[in-house]
Amino acid sequence: MNKKQRRQIMAEVYAERERLLPLRGQASRTTIEMVRSSAGSAQEPEMVPYLNLAYLLGVKRGLGEDALMAFGLSLANWAVAAVAEVARCTGRTVEQVVDEYETAIMAAGAELPEDEKVPLDEETVRERFRDED
Repeated sequence: MNKKQRRQIMAEVYAERERLLPLRGQASRTTIEMVRSSAGSAQEPEMVPYLNLAYLLGVKRGLGEDALMAFGLSLANWAVAAVAEVARCTGRTVEQVVDEYETAIMAAGAELPEDEKVPLDEETVRERFRDED
């Protein structure tokens, strides 16, 4: 990437940030709600992706693409802050923490043969959401 391309990208990033800035408060509140809900389901890790996707779809359908973008930015900011905090509290570098998560994810994916990797069925997901009510 040359200097001109880098400047164009940075100009777009700054413009987009300014455009999304008014949605920051709502995005932060939605992030907190989602983290509370999903973290409360951490004992059932197979459910967490479904809960997170439900939040993402809810934001997209209820509030629109801009709110979804602001929410995604908020989530990314929270993830970076959380990883930095884990690193600080454990005396590791951020890179070491990320490597540990990456290794765990790769190991979990490699544990099962491809034909045995079956997602939760729709009824199980619906039942789990009913339990949340």
